[in-house]
Amino acid sequence: MQSRYSVKEQMLVGLCAALIMIFAQISIPVPFSVVPITFQAFAVILVAIIIEDQLAIRTLCIYTLLGGIGLPVFSGFSGGFPRIFGPTGGFIIGFILMAFIIGWASRKNNKMVIWIGTYSALMLDYVIGTTQLAFVTHMPFKEAMVIGVLPFLPKDIILAAVAIIVATRIKGVVRKRGLGIC
Repeated sequence: MQSRYSVKEQMLVGLCAALIMIFAQISIPVPFSVVPITFQAFAVILVAIIIEDQLAIRTLCIYTLLGGIGLPVFSGFSGGFPRIFGPTGGFIIGFILMAFIIGWASRKNNKMVIWIGTYSALMLDYVIGTTQLAFVTHMPFKEAMVIGVLPFLPKDIILAAVAIIVATRIKGVVRKRGLGIC
């Protein structure tokens, strides 16, 4: 059976999944929350802008599946389906939608669309993550927002901007040099 993705694209997906795994390990526990400070969203934004929607979605599905089957790819070298269905799993699931939205925006090659798409995707991830956090912990949505979003919002706003700037520059250099990965 022949894959519709080239060997180069498959290797790129694997490398990008590894990049997200590495950034997930930059994890700082927060004493008042079950949600740690991580750099996963930063990595998802970088990947989605550089490799665009189809490969970014594939990357995040593979990342999530690897973590789901128990490989320690999530923050704190954790994995397993309980992690996906636990309090912070909604944020992980939301990364797949982030990859689609940001990757689609990146394909438009319009900086304003990329900025709007990235921040919209980040907010969607917050909604999905907060909803699951509230559901699993049986806390009110408002309380889940205070614990799962507000402490991380300034960091994510800044890191999203950095990721957009870095990724668009990388994508520009890659295209200018004709390396053919985006």
